[in-house]
Amino acid sequence: MRRIIMPLVVLFYFFSVLHLAAGQGENITIKFPSDGASVSERPIVQGVVMDKTAQVWVIVHPMKTSDYWVQPKVTVRKEGLWRVQVYIGRPGNIDVGKHFEMMAVANPKQTLHEGKVLGTWPEAQSQSEVIEVIRK
Repeated sequence: MRRIIMPLVVLFYFFSVLHLAAGQGENITIKFPSDGASVSERPIVQGVVMDKTAQVWVIVHPMKTSDYWVQPKVTVRKEGLWRVQVYIGRPGNIDVGKHFEMMAVANPKQTLHEGKVLGTWPEAQSQSEVIEVIRK
């Protein structure tokens, strides 16, 4: 009986882990900063992408405008980890206390480049959840 139960427990654990990973349903995530965080003018944004060959971009949306700003291109490391220093608002104190949304996209359907201003979030093969940050 024990010979049957142990393999079943191992299989159950393996499929549970796979189910949890698949249930998250995200091929790209922002790990830092967290939603609701206060950030500086030039914070580092970090995340993970499942497709290690993906082109990754971070988009910042000042919530008081209809603009969506493309940030510097991200370099994806072989483990799928990525990080980039972004711009949150204008230089100086003019945007302190203002709210910004941020999303990471993998393999966008349109050509992006740093500084490009969009009218909405870009369509992409994968999109992270939108997080909100406050400029400090």
